[in-house]
Parts: sequence; structure tokens; C-alpha cells
Amino acid sequence: MKLKAYLLAFLLVAPFQALADGAGRAWISLSKDNGLVTIETFSRLEPGHSGKYILEVMKSGPNGRSVNRQAGSVPVSDGDATGPLSTAKISLEANADLTVHLRVTDDEGRVFEDTAVKSGE
Repeated sequence: MKLKAYLLAFLLVAPFQALADGAGRAWISLSKDNGLVTIETFSRLEPGHSGKYILEVMKSGPNGRSVNRQAGSVPVSDGDATGPLSTAKISLEANADLTVHLRVTDDEGRVFEDTAVKSGE
């Protein structure tokens, strides 16, 4: 029983620790206008560090599912936000869902992630 309580406490706290360490290092901005969703991705690495990003966009609806992956470089940071790293426009029908995942890895191997979801409503 103590092991279960310890494991539960760890699982509840660990994600918040990771969030605190990487807060604001990679993020996604979604905006919707006339059935089109604009996706913009940003990064803020520590000054002097560069990296790479992978962007995955998943759209699912009654007509099926599509996945689009894109990768690129994050330029050397001066400590301010870099971006948009990528900009894309995706049509989003009324009964479809969009999930966007950004993964930024800096030149020391540290990983920062963000996920955003948008519904066609």
C-alpha cells in the first residue's frame, strides 16, 4: 500500500517538475478564422543555445485521419522568443479535431514540448 501511495505521489508531482523546468521553452499558438486554423510554433532556448524541432499535426474526422510531420532547426538563441519556427494553415471541418505537438531539442539534448488541440465544433 505504501508503494502505491509513493508511486501515485511521484506520478502527480513529476509532470509539474518537468513543466517548471521547461516552462516557456516551446509553445504553439492556434487561431481559427473562417474554417482555417493557423498554427504557429515558437521556442525560447537559453542564450547561446540552438536546437531542432519536430512538429506533428494530426487531423481526424468522419472522413479519416491525416498526419503531417515537419522538422527544422532552431537558430542560436539570444534568450528571447524565436519564431515563428513554422507557420501552417489547416482547414478544420465542423466535426473534425486537430491535435498539434511540438518537440524542441536543444544542443545539449534537453527536450521541451507543447501540445495544443482545436475542435471544429
